[in-house]
Amino acid sequence: MKKVPAIVIFCLLFLVGCKTGIEKNISEQKNDGANWSKKRTNLFSSLDYPELSKIEANKLMKEKFDLTMPLFFERSLALTQETLLLETPVQYAIKSEAENLTIRGIVIGKKTTDPNYTGLAEAHFQVNQQKQQVYLTKQSIVIQCSASDNKLQGETVRLLLRRLGEAMELPDLDQVMKQAEQKMAQTKDEGSSQMIEIYNDSETAKKQQSTSRILTIFYDENNMVKEIDGLISIE
Repeated sequence: MKKVPAIVIFCLLFLVGCKTGIEKNISEQKNDGANWSKKRTNLFSSLDYPELSKIEANKLMKEKFDLTMPLFFERSLALTQETLLLETPVQYAIKSEAENLTIRGIVIGKKTTDPNYTGLAEAHFQVNQQKQQVYLTKQSIVIQCSASDNKLQGETVRLLLRRLGEAMELPDLDQVMKQAEQKMAQTKDEGSSQMIEIYNDSETAKKQQSTSRILTIFYDENNMVKEIDGLISIE
């Protein structure tokens, strides 16, 4: 019987290792972001943690609930802090009962004693015992301004929209932003309180039973941006 050269064995082992690594990476990518899910048979206990730091929230999600901190949930809070220069830490809350678990994160920018900017993110998980899976069904961010010197205007709004669009992984983002500019300019001309949908693929998502993404701006009666909403959900 001929002996197989050691170099051939090494090459075969290397190729098998690479294939396994690639398959693992692809599997991780499929289970990341908006379409996250994992195996779970048990329902959640009835628990309520109303005030948590980031470290405490991360630890509970990982060790108590065996869940991953949602990607858009985390990114949207971080970009809100960075873009609006909010120095206050994010406060978290987790509530679970039966099939459902909700995690919230809120960051508030303060001027004297009154909050002027608020970023509220939320993510919802749901257990399907029949399929023995837990699904990340919704992630959202609501950015509001109540300041008299509202800075949710001009370049700040454009930057927030682009960064949210990137975090939401909106397709053709450059085109979405171009259309957003046109819609915002038209709103200025009309000068009335209204809502503008920057992006909404919910109808297509319903037909395809896939993930929908909605990005919306709300204006007040003075034609100032008072709120920006981002939503990712499974239809």
